[in-house]
Amino acid sequence: MIKLINKMLNMFTQVLGLPYVAAKKIILVLYKITLQVINTLKITVILVKDSVVKILKGIWYSINKVIDIVIKSVTGIVNAVKKVTISVVKAITTVVKSIWKYLFKGIKYLPKILKAVGKWIIAAIKESIAQIFTLLGFFIAWLTLTGSAKDIVGIAILISTALWLLTIGLRKDV
Repeated sequence: MIKLINKMLNMFTQVLGLPYVAAKKIILVLYKITLQVINTLKITVILVKDSVVKILKGIWYSINKVIDIVIKSVTGIVNAVKKVTISVVKAITTVVKSIWKYLFKGIKYLPKILKAVGKWIIAAIKESIAQIFTLLGFFIAWLTLTGSAKDIVGIAILISTALWLLTIGLRKDV
């Protein structure tokens, strides 16, 4: 290749009349400048590559940190929901156990309860028969009223009659 360049330079100097040494020096200078430009470009490319790699590593690090934060947050929320759910299930289990316990006690004492309610119903019927004329008087008084007085007296009669029947046991002579 150098021979080819030498031949071309010889022809060039002969055609133009330039001295061979001057042409050789110009080519050497151009060659050195070209090498310097190539080395500068190489260094620039390496610096740009290193900068891009550092920027991409920084972005990757930031993305990893964000992902770690999101994962920790979601894990915390899931753990909190899990603890709350477990607490609620334990509370419901305790309530259901208590209800079953008292339900079975109630079923156990159901015959006694029914007997007591039956006795109370019989006593309430006897008391009502004994006070039939008082209740009839209340009913007639209620029929003669009108408007809001009728409503208020009707409610008062029902409440007083209910209280009177519920307190039968307190009025019995022991």
